[in-house]
Amino acid sequence: MKTVLIAASVAVFLVYGFVMYCCIKVGAESEKDYDRLTKGEGKENGSKKTLETM
Repeated sequence: MKTVLIAASVAVFLVYGFVMYCCIKVGAESEKDYDRLTKGEGKENGSKKTLETM
């Protein structure tokens, strides 16, 4: 029983670490995208259609 609890604790800890890693990774990518868009560099990638590109 003690071994099962230890194994479950380790599994929960690893899942928690993986979720936190993913959240931090996505947050960093979002921050880079936001910085790029605020500098005006996002218009060249074709993600939004404007009157100039139509």
